[in-house]
Amino acid sequence: MTTNNLTSESLKDFCLKILKKELKGRKLEQRFKELSQLVGDRQYVLGKTFYSVSKFLNIDIDQLCIKVFKDYKWRPLSNVGEFQTKIQAFIYPYVNSSNTISAAAGIEKTRFSRLQKGELKELYADEIYGLAKAFGLKPSQLFDYFYGDGERPVVFYGSSKKT
Repeated sequence: MTTNNLTSESLKDFCLKILKKELKGRKLEQRFKELSQLVGDRQYVLGKTFYSVSKFLNIDIDQLCIKVFKDYKWRPLSNVGEFQTKIQAFIYPYVNSSNTISAAAGIEKTRFSRLQKGELKELYADEIYGLAKAFGLKPSQLFDYFYGDGERPVVFYGSSKKT
């Protein structure tokens, strides 16, 4: 499996480019210092941190995801029309294995298992992005659900065609 993790350093570099378009001199230095403190020194960026950075920069998180995660590897969990019967479409959300979901979202399966069991408490930003894409959601829906005041997103599966 390809490692997708967004590093703190690469996020800082990306954000510095954004800040340089808006600020100069001391204002740029001060704002970047604040951003650097917000991102911190962790190797990989936590989802909560990524969410805070989007708020700090006043950037739409979906647009930020498009730019930052342009090379992220994920795949959809289901394709429209893939079910042969209505019963398959109906039970699909409940029979997905953890391995299927982790592979679709681009999350290493051992880490995904530990997250599910509660052994690990924090998702990385790119894992939230991968889950959103795999389930056909906008990344903002999951970021808002986990870290804002957003509601639990509803996931729709299957086909609208009659079977």
